[in-house]
Amino acid sequence: MDHAESEITFLLFTGTLALLILSVGFTIIYARYVQNTAKQQRELLELEKKHKQELLQNILESVETERTRIARDLHDQIGNTFSVLSLILQRSEDEKVTEAKELISAGLHTTRELVYQIMPPELELLGLRYALEDICYRINKTDSLTAECTIQSDLSDYNSRIQLSLYRIVQELISNTIKHSNASRFTLSCHDLGTETQVIYQDNGTLKNERPPDHRKGYGLKNIESRVELLNGTFDYNFNNGFESRILIKRFYED
Repeated sequence: MDHAESEITFLLFTGTLALLILSVGFTIIYARYVQNTAKQQRELLELEKKHKQELLQNILESVETERTRIARDLHDQIGNTFSVLSLILQRSEDEKVTEAKELISAGLHTTRELVYQIMPPELELLGLRYALEDICYRINKTDSLTAECTIQSDLSDYNSRIQLSLYRIVQELISNTIKHSNASRFTLSCHDLGTETQVIYQDNGTLKNERPPDHRKGYGLKNIESRVELLNGTFDYNFNNGFESRILIKRFYED
């Protein structure tokens, strides 16, 4: 009887130990499975994010290429046409001719402004700092909006693609102020913060509400967010006292 009990005890012990080993083994295998699955999901999300960024970058580059082409066409074709007509009409002082010259002069000015908005020559020739200061200078000439610009960052460190993206972001911010904020002034500042550049934009508009949910964001804000995301930066904004936004991007250098 003692021998039988010992045998049963041994079998129970052996069975329990086997179950314990199997349980531990199963737990380890399951944990590795979960870990591998999570890793695969993270890798998949990274690939999707990278694909979206590459797709968005390709779209933006295509848009900029088309903008450049349109700007050149406007300048070369329409601008030259206005210039030639203006020279011809200068031969006469007839009242109708004078009126026509004024209209042509206005049309030529509009064409130049369109070319500037689509692809400002200052950005390509003189760099981002001058182009941003020139935007503020042009706005101050309108007497409808006061612009203050403080650039304390060496923006020339950025390559041409990043400078163009930052320029478009500022364009969009100013456009939102003009269209929606009912503001009388705005300030634009750029500062170096160690390995990052901070762009602060504020206006004194009448918008006084919380940060809007994603489905209520306008095209302008979504466009800015997309461009900042492509620069691996952050974009934060609020309407607590007019409109205020802060953009942080890492410093990039030419290869």
